Amino acid sequence: MLRTVAATLMAIILVSACSAASSPAPSSGTSPAASTSFDPSAITGTAILSGWQSSPAEGNALTQTLLRYQSAYPNVKVDYQPLGGDYAAGMAAKFASRDVPDVFYVDAGYAQQWIDQGYLAPLDDYIAKSAFDTTQFFDGYASIFKGADGKTYGLPKDGNTIAMAYNTALVPTPPKTMEELMTLAESLKGKNGLKAPLCLSQGLDRGLAFLYAQGGTLLSEDGKTEQIDTPASKAAVQWYMDLFKNGLGMSAADIGDDWCGTSLGKQHAAITFEGGWLDPAMTSTYPDVKYAWAVMPTGSSGSPVTISYTVSYSMGADSKNKDQGWVVLSYLAGKEGMTLWTQGGVALPSRKDVPTPAGKDVLASESTYARPGSGFMPGYNDVQKAFQDAFLNQVQKKTFDAGPVVEATKAAIDKALAQ
Repeated sequence: MLRTVAATLMAIILVSACSAASSPAPSSGTSPAASTSFDPSAITGTAILSGWQSSPAEGNALTQTLLRYQSAYPNVKVDYQPLGGDYAAGMAAKFASRDVPDVFYVDAGYAQQWIDQGYLAPLDDYIAKSAFDTTQFFDGYASIFKGADGKTYGLPKDGNTIAMAYNTALVPTPPKTMEELMTLAESLKGKNGLKAPLCLSQGLDRGLAFLYAQGGTLLSEDGKTEQIDTPASKAAVQWYMDLFKNGLGMSAADIGDDWCGTSLGKQHAAITFEGGWLDPAMTSTYPDVKYAWAVMPTGSSGSPVTISYTVSYSMGADSKNKDQGWVVLSYLAGKEGMTLWTQGGVALPSRKDVPTPAGKDVLASESTYARPGSGFMPGYNDVQKAFQDAFLNQVQKKTFDAGPVVEATKAAIDKALAQ
């Protein structure tokens, strides 16, 4: 599928062929890197774009965006080369060989690692010389791609928040608070053929939103010390675990499904917590199941909160065609390119000046108060693994004790912060 989509894009977009062995196409005229301004219309050549594709809907949205880009900037062709399989591993091999695409996706989860390792090129000079307005990006998305040196190493191509998706036949009025959520779940338990009222994650990829809502956190506000073992955080972890203990929630795996979208679609669960990627999956696979979105219920913290995810367009320190790459990157991360991309229904705009796609009003409304769901601290992948492994162990043993989960997570955070 990836190879087919890539071939289709290249056939449509490329006017002149380009191969990995070919010489980088030179910029025409004075190089913007050596001048005081950047004129994208003065650039010619080819830029290699790489990333991944999670669904046919995503592939189609990118195709339409690149076609419009090409009509706007016909002098800089796009050679689209998506990577299949393990994207991070594939890019690691390219970094090692210094055969790096000119523009590529960087997930928030490993953005800081790639910045610290020197794999990414700072974009600040291009931003300044192009007068590219970065103030339009939601800070919760853009901050992830800032280095410790204060420089910008990527522009968020889109975003997604975690919200509550519910079966409207089973949940006519969505709960607004965590207390109401528990009451509703109790009323649905064992009814309507449900295997569980709620489909929940046993990890921080969704659980962190609940911890924040219930007054817990992982780090101090300055990000320098762990806070998972404070009384408030311990209570929040225990509250979340009790949803599993009391039969109000189950993981998709325990329900017998591959992910919570399937659980909602098969009506194994009445409520799940996902992002905009749920919509194309439900529309294509479960078109007869009626569902709607609501914001994350407010918890004991008293303030609305959720978590967000984002991915950047970045350039590599070893990218060969940076001028051409910036022409492509600045269009895709700009107002017009992002508008076209997000209208495909896969993701939310990461810019304030891009209109909200149809059906994404609830998810987009959370962008102003969403906290990053990854990439906000070093070694976060190890922290997530420590939490999930310990949490899963407690659920499987049916001991449901937050203590070991807090201890394991604290150890992982302390280790990450000490590096």
